Formats: sequence, structure tokens, C-alpha cells
Amino acid sequence: MAIKDQIDVEIHLKTKIRQENDLEEFEFHTNGQLFLKNDTLYLRYTEVIENQKTQIMFKFEENRVRMNRSGDILTKFSFVKSQRIPALYQTPTGQMQLETLTTLMALNIDHEETHGEVAIDYVLYAMQQIVGQYEIRLQFMPKSSMLD
Repeated sequence: MAIKDQIDVEIHLKTKIRQENDLEEFEFHTNGQLFLKNDTLYLRYTEVIENQKTQIMFKFEENRVRMNRSGDILTKFSFVKSQRIPALYQTPTGQMQLETLTTLMALNIDHEETHGEVAIDYVLYAMQQIVGQYEIRLQFMPKSSMLD
């Protein structure tokens, strides 16, 4: 089932956030869409946490992954292994300049079977200070056509 237009997928996401001595973990399952545009693979879905909806878009390029989150706060992060890259963090009260330093990026994406596993670890900086360390573990697969 190669990607032609858009494919509905099931998504499993785990994130870990370490800030100073605190560790937060989030895990959720949702549905989304996988599609190709100009030979680039995209994954989009809506994250709902405490009745707040955020649109998430991952763009998988050859050596870079981009993650855009849009809702009350707009973030645009790019991940390139071992590189520190400027990031956008826009709130209703203004913009903050952040940077991501990607310490791990492992992509295992099968375009033919339309499933994948993504592991990204990064350090987030604000004004040259470490804000936190983040781990993203993302899995997606074609949505089952069987009734649950």
C-alpha cells in the first residue's frame, strides 16, 4: 500500500521532558494522516490535552525532521543530528527565540508499507541556557479497517 494521496494512520506517541530535577512523561494514541507532497513525507494529527487542541505536522526530509505545532502557541522546530538550530516559539504575548540541539535522530520509515518509527532526543535552549531535555518516540501504521 504505497502512499499515493493521503493515508489514514494510527499514531502512538510517547514524550519525556526533563527540566531540572523534574521528569514528565506523556503517552497517547490518536489517528492522523500520512501523505506525500513534492516527494516529501508528512504526518499530521491533532493532539488534545485537557480540551486544548493543537495541530501537529511532522515533515520528514533526508537528514532533517521538522515539527510544527499550532494552537494557542505556535512552535516550529527542526531536528538535524548533532546540530543546534534556531526554533520559533510564538505565544499570544510575543515570540521567544529558542534553539534545538538534536542528540539522537533515528528514522525507520517504510514508504511501501506506510508505517514508521521515529526517535528524536533533543536539548532545548533559551538564551543560551538549557530549558529541558526531550525525547520523542513516534510510531505510525495504516489505520485498521476492522471494527473495534
